[in-house]
Amino acid sequence: MVYRPVSAAEANALRQAARSAKEGAIRLHKSAVEALRPHVRMADWSKDDGYGVAVDVVRDEVSVRWWPAAVPESLPLWEQGGIRQLCMALLSDRFTVSEGDERRPHAAMLRIRDSMCSVLMSG
Repeated sequence: MVYRPVSAAEANALRQAARSAKEGAIRLHKSAVEALRPHVRMADWSKDDGYGVAVDVVRDEVSVRWWPAAVPESLPLWEQGGIRQLCMALLSDRFTVSEGDERRPHAAMLRIRDSMCSVLMSG
């Protein structure tokens, strides 16, 4: 690895870009949680049986997925129970919903891209 010193202006621009990306991801996360929380069971990481919908920041995306906790029999609720479709419907009020990966039409995760403002099915 080679390290190259940067000027104060370049360092400031890098910090600003990182801060802006982080703030955008936080806003997107909060928006997704606001849309989902009143209607679906949200995952509770502090409980062993805290299964439900989890909203996570993943790089420049927010992922929405089912977290089964220690209750693996709850996983069918995501697809067969209609929670995945409900999440897509709730998020479509705020984002453009599109099909992402045609090879896996019944994925256990949705991804919301900040730059595209779309909800993509992902595995």
